Amino acid sequence: MKISNPGILKYLLLLITLFGFYGQSQAQGMPDGEHRDKVIYACTACHGLDNVFSPSNEMSADDWEFYVYEMVARGAPVKPEDMQDIIDYLADNFSTK
Repeated sequence: MKISNPGILKYLLLLITLFGFYGQSQAQGMPDGEHRDKVIYACTACHGLDNVFSPSNEMSADDWEFYVYEMVARGAPVKPEDMQDIIDYLADNFSTK
């Protein structure tokens, strides 16, 4: 694909840059973990992480499992082999014990 309009190219580069900064700022509140990047990728494909990790969310490990399956059914870009990793990360870091 060739982009011949320099204005469009500048606009696209700006959008890419802004999305990159948005993703980085969203991820700052997430604990380190082996599957952190999978969670960030899966969740931010459709919405911001603040929708998921709000302090008002009180979800059990079972709730996270249901929620992940629900989001995948709605089109979240998660490979079947990554689902349990994502569920485990969320349950370990964001569930009521």
